[in-house]
Amino acid sequence: MSNPRFQETVAAFCEETAAWRRRKAEEYDRDARNLRTAGALDQLAAHVRSLAPDDARLIALHRLAATGDDFLPDQRVLYELGRFRFHHPETGLDAFLDTMVELAEADRGEMGRFGGRLPVGDDPWE
Repeated sequence: MSNPRFQETVAAFCEETAAWRRRKAEEYDRDARNLRTAGALDQLAAHVRSLAPDDARLIALHRLAATGDDFLPDQRVLYELGRFRFHHPETGLDAFLDTMVELAEADRGEMGRFGGRLPVGDDPWE
């Protein structure tokens, strides 16, 4: 089961990213894509809050993209989260959450392994 605090940090992260997108919209002459993404991220935040604490995606994200109970996504998740519905306005909330888990798994797989696997005892991440 995921921790309710973690669930709230995921939702809050979505809202913070939405606020950033709104600032970007102002910089770029009220670009509709930025405003669409901001609204979509607010919807995603509400959706995350509505999920059951035992939702498999929350559990996976907690395992893959958290420090303690704080949602701290890595590069791929950050990139796609900031562009949710920017280019594809039809993207669904649940489908995007599934994608976030896949991206978090890919990010975790790269963590500290940019040069490939190291011999036993030489890997500073283990």
